[in-house]
Amino acid sequence: MSPALRGLASTGLLLLGILLFLSLGGAAPPQAARLSVLAAAALTARGVLALPATRRGLQLFADPLDLAVGLGLTLGALACSGGVTSELFPLLLVDLVLARVFLGAAASRFLTVGTVLGLALVAGATRGNGTPLLVAAARCAWPVAVTAALELGAGVASRDRDRDRDRDREEPRPVPASAPPARVDRDGVQEILHDVRSPLTALRLYAELVADRVRKGQPVLPEHVQNLGSEIDLIQSLLETHGTAPRAARVQAGRSERFDLVKLLGALANSYRLLHSDRLRIEFIAESPELQVSADPVAVQRCLRNLFDNAIKYTPDGGQVRVRAGRSGGEARVVISDTGVGMSEMDRQRAFDFAYRGQAARASGAAGSGLGLALSREILEANGGRIVLSSEPGRGSEVTVLLPVAGQGRS
Repeated sequence: MSPALRGLASTGLLLLGILLFLSLGGAAPPQAARLSVLAAAALTARGVLALPATRRGLQLFADPLDLAVGLGLTLGALACSGGVTSELFPLLLVDLVLARVFLGAAASRFLTVGTVLGLALVAGATRGNGTPLLVAAARCAWPVAVTAALELGAGVASRDRDRDRDRDREEPRPVPASAPPARVDRDGVQEILHDVRSPLTALRLYAELVADRVRKGQPVLPEHVQNLGSEIDLIQSLLETHGTAPRAARVQAGRSERFDLVKLLGALANSYRLLHSDRLRIEFIAESPELQVSADPVAVQRCLRNLFDNAIKYTPDGGQVRVRAGRSGGEARVVISDTGVGMSEMDRQRAFDFAYRGQAARASGAAGSGLGLALSREILEANGGRIVLSSEPGRGSEVTVLLPVAGQGRS
């Protein structure tokens, strides 16, 4: 993967975060001025560091300098917007993941050390803002937790690959025709990227909408700003889940609370309409104005986003995605149907295997990792729910999600 792409993603997220902070109207004039200068500096630095001549001249120092400059700008933005408790704090955690994926373990460790030292300096410089010492210390420790989780996931995957390679050297044995599919190694980094891809896309959309209205001299719509904040909160929740929990707990079981499923589905449907209304129709129908369920709301949103993404990804232009929500006994029922490529009988049988993509999905040319359905089932089962799939080749798919209605207990 190109290091330049990492830099562009990092700078883009920093600019979006600053734009969101300024749009909320909570910045005093001096703060706004300093953040505007930082945004201009970020654009300038990105342009200079992305030049081929610059990278050739710096040679081995290009990537470390890129990381250091980006980190310095992000820490500066934190210092101007509340210190270690700033709403821009999740950007540091995202940068650690991007460094690991695009530049490798050494770059991630280098950035972790710099981030912790930088946060300590920011905490010291802003200690007069009333932040409790314990909170500041916890924020300074977060980058270490995220990096440790990435290292642990990579180490487990490496050991599994070594074990599989040793097993392959042994004399092959016949496999019965009825044998289950081979075990697939779980890649923690890939799962993190899979989860954050959807909210990052929505972040870009709402930031563009806000910027467009500002450019036209129109007032910023409160729902756009609110949705920007919601997407940043979701990214932080996802990184916290992946960064601190063991793999078995990353499905977020045991954090059940009461929330309105209709409200969540309506917000998601509106976001996806804004993103994809130019090529297909997205319809949402609720049998009642409210449907209270008992589950982890962040985990359920992960699941629903995976299902929305799959339905839209594999539905050709001019098609339709329909979402229906209602109640069936003691369960809430969500049905997501599409007019997409569909699946064969064999593909349906393996649809919930990790990293499996059916023939029609591969033939569609759409990029994918085969994780969406597998993660969705894992999440739902951990939250007392179920998932059912039906599909026909060329006629689309229908996924039914069942969750416990609030007050009914887990099934």
